[in-house]
Amino acid sequence: MKIGLDVLRKALHAARHPGVGNGALLPVLAWKGLPWLISPGGWAHPPITIYWNVNSVCNLHCKMCDVGTFNEDSNFYRNLRIDRKLHEIALERFKGVIDEVRESRPMIAINGTEPLMYKPLAPAVAYARDAGLHVAVTTGGYDLPQRVEELAAARLSRLNVSIDGAPALHNRIRGRKDVFERVSAGIVRFKEAVRRLGHEAEVLVCCTVMSLNYDRLEEFYDAVAPLPVDRINFTNMNFVSAEMARAHNLKWGKKYAATVNCLSEEVAPHLVDTAVLAEQFRRVKAKGGGRVALMPDFSKEELDRYYHRPMEFMGKVPCMSTWYIAQIMADGEVIPYTRCYHVPLGNINRQTFAEIWNGEQARAWRRDLRRHGRFPACTRCDMVY
Repeated sequence: MKIGLDVLRKALHAARHPGVGNGALLPVLAWKGLPWLISPGGWAHPPITIYWNVNSVCNLHCKMCDVGTFNEDSNFYRNLRIDRKLHEIALERFKGVIDEVRESRPMIAINGTEPLMYKPLAPAVAYARDAGLHVAVTTGGYDLPQRVEELAAARLSRLNVSIDGAPALHNRIRGRKDVFERVSAGIVRFKEAVRRLGHEAEVLVCCTVMSLNYDRLEEFYDAVAPLPVDRINFTNMNFVSAEMARAHNLKWGKKYAATVNCLSEEVAPHLVDTAVLAEQFRRVKAKGGGRVALMPDFSKEELDRYYHRPMEFMGKVPCMSTWYIAQIMADGEVIPYTRCYHVPLGNINRQTFAEIWNGEQARAWRRDLRRHGRFPACTRCDMVY
């Protein structure tokens, strides 16, 4: 019963995720997850979301991101930056994959490395929208003011903008002196543009809670509340500590090696005072009501476990990510997830998407996930809580 409740809680959480479409109702989530129960061979229904890293570069230097801090030893850095060279998805291949998957109607979530630096972003969005698909773009937003008109004209469904604090703090976290101001101006202009063009688009602000901002979330909320945004999402920092990586690699290092991810002297979970964080969450919920989403809404005791006992899982939910999502990287490689172990499943430049999605490599990965549920370094991945 407890596992069933955890899975239900996870499904409700997933339905509000920035990369999941509004059509992700519980019956759809259940149908997509059914092969996890009945197909021991690792077969899956078509994904509910296809995440795209359309390029391998970023123009911010975020303190909680291995790309921003140049942590070349981490899986996260290697997945996104690849070989430190510029890689981009060819527009024609993007269109080809859209043609392949359009009938199964996945959400198209363009989430990295920095989509606004991808010149054909608007034509890519427009092509997917013309195919009847919902499209989300997740961005640090530095170039947003220059690109709002074309994204609005392309009929972007959802704009997810990362903001982590009031102006001075956000600019420090993101490593550029004027990023809050540019992002804010871009959000306003985007909403004005879609209104002028006569269609609707959601705007979500996504805040990563970490040791640099956990005690200033109310200040952050007050700074972004005047912006024309539909929802403000708070997510706890995703990380792999040295202790987690060691425990994982003792068993799985030869097959699915783990690394320390997204930690530094400044960004460290043990620095978070969870009593202060719980009070900050209470205040932003009281101010924002339904506009605020805590993903998930942990209790004070759960926050203690999350930040101070990272070897412990937050529940009993197994990882079912590769039954629901695909992640395409800038060189065309398909992997389970940007924050996951580097597990190549295939490459869209050499194979069709269908050949990859239920190919032998993907099914072998799913078989391991199904057999073991999750791995020791997965404790702070949002796919399992």
